[in-house]
Amino acid sequence: MEDWKQVETICTYLKLLFDAANILTTTTNPTAIIFFHEVWKIQSELTRAVTSEDPFISSLAKTMQEKIIKYWKDCSLALATAVAMDPRFKMKLVEFSFNKIFGDDAPTYIKIVDDGIHELFHEYVALPLPLTPTYAEDGNAGANNKTDEQGGNLLSDNGLTDFDVYIMETTSQQMKSELDQYLDESLLPRVQEFDVLGWWKLNKLKYPTLSKMARDILSIPVSTVATDAVFDTSIKEMDRYRSSLRPETVEALICAKDWLQYGTSSDVSNAPVAQAQTVYVGSCCIIYRSFLSVS
Repeated sequence: MEDWKQVETICTYLKLLFDAANILTTTTNPTAIIFFHEVWKIQSELTRAVTSEDPFISSLAKTMQEKIIKYWKDCSLALATAVAMDPRFKMKLVEFSFNKIFGDDAPTYIKIVDDGIHELFHEYVALPLPLTPTYAEDGNAGANNKTDEQGGNLLSDNGLTDFDVYIMETTSQQMKSELDQYLDESLLPRVQEFDVLGWWKLNKLKYPTLSKMARDILSIPVSTVATDAVFDTSIKEMDRYRSSLRPETVEALICAKDWLQYGTSSDVSNAPVAQAQTVYVGSCCIIYRSFLSVS
């Protein structure tokens, strides 16, 4: 009976992995946001199981947790950044989930994500923005104001230089960046059929720089393999040529082939079983390994 109880316990935690893999492999267009939701739920359950009074459950959960965290560290920043770019969650979900996963160490990991997002945003700020029709009209209007100074146009710079200095001196707070303004605003309702890229497109005039950053992050596809490959315990070997390639090169080749060849397919079940048991998310990858051998 004791052995059967242990088997039942193992199946309980394997189901967490199976459900997550099933969602990712049956979704036509899996995104980093979907992936983040599944992974943090698994980690939350394992964190709770580690503190179990049952030594078998605690040992099993700790072993599984160590394996997941090993790969989670490589891609958590990319996944969390994608979640922060969803106006339904922003940094709130990152804070909530990290507190569940890391406990007292959560502030450290939350700060890493927050600093990473701001650093990336500053890189986008340094890039030139395309001139939109609205801004072009504003620019023309400014030119007209300058040519109309003799007519006493109040919108010209004539006589308002001191006013600008006054505004700078009397403003108690610096203007918030697009990113800080976005993060401080209220969350949108969590509707099921929400087009996050469409939302950023509609708000690109309000957030010209941040919308470009969000578009690049949220458009990163997630490549998945068939469920039977995720939980296949057989050893996969690469030939001498492929094993000589750098990991970045192999990753790029596999991702590019998957995205280009099967990007428009509506039937993900027809995708070939990959050589490696991997799920790629942008420039980072999560490796699903079967825990059937854990005892």
